[in-house]
Amino acid sequence: MAGSQDAEPDQQLQELIGGPADVSAAQNPAPTGLTRRQMLHDQEQRLLDQERRLVDKGSHAVDRMRATAAGTFWSRLNAIDFMNSSLQFAALAVLVLFPFLVVVSAESGGDARNALILRLGLDKQAAQDVDQLMSSGRHAVTTLGIIGAAVVLLGALGIASTLQVWYQRVYDQPPAHNLVRQLADRFLWLGGMVLYLALQDFAFTNLKPVGGARVPTDVATFVLAVAFYWWTPHVLLLGRVGWRRLFPVGVATAVCVTGLGVFSNLLFSSQIVSSATDYGPIGVVMILLSYLIGLGVCIHLGAVAGRIWNERGSEPPADPEELPEVVDR
Repeated sequence: MAGSQDAEPDQQLQELIGGPADVSAAQNPAPTGLTRRQMLHDQEQRLLDQERRLVDKGSHAVDRMRATAAGTFWSRLNAIDFMNSSLQFAALAVLVLFPFLVVVSAESGGDARNALILRLGLDKQAAQDVDQLMSSGRHAVTTLGIIGAAVVLLGALGIASTLQVWYQRVYDQPPAHNLVRQLADRFLWLGGMVLYLALQDFAFTNLKPVGGARVPTDVATFVLAVAFYWWTPHVLLLGRVGWRRLFPVGVATAVCVTGLGVFSNLLFSSQIVSSATDYGPIGVVMILLSYLIGLGVCIHLGAVAGRIWNERGSEPPADPEELPEVVDR
């Protein structure tokens, strides 16, 4: 009995001592789980903060890039959808401009094939591939009726309309309301284009290379291109943009077009021969389409470069919605 009574206080003391430890051990898992969740939450928050900082840095980098001249140039080109427009220009040129030029060349006693060959700087073998692809156009002239001539002419006016829309986008000009003046200026541009191509053909035919290089021809075609692409937006914009503002457009476009001519002179002959061997006549068409796409890109580049040049050191361009109403002359 005595031993049992003595053991009871010891047991009670042990329970008192061990009780808090047991309670603490039983409560440990709950704080541990909360701590883990808190750690995961903190880690997730840190990752979100890092992501937010990276996004902010990327946004600032994009803003700085857009603020540069190159960024502004690229943004302007994308704003006018230059690549899709150039693809449409190439397709339209094949469908409507080539027939018009073939007919006009044949009617004047020339041959559009020779003009195209000289303009691209093709060698003899590539020239033969182009000759097989196209005809001289004399048969088309003899069989062309009034309706056919009207269709060819209206198709060529479609090129003038396309360029007119391009320049309106670049210079934030609304469409003209004077349809008679608009149509008259498109006819005027079409006549100017024929004269420009005729002068180019004269330069290609009569100016001889120096040391195997087409330097005299390139210089002459560059001067002609400056004049033509300076005059073109002035006419198609119905004189609403002054000559002084359009001169950089003419120079920039002439640089791009002349560069395209040098590029075609160096590479297109081999490309045409290779494509004709691999794919037949459709391969030649593919190369010609690539040249026309490049020409469309050059016109876009020149127009945007000229507009940006005008804005250097001047006031920011006005919002198109805030422009005053245009009165057609």
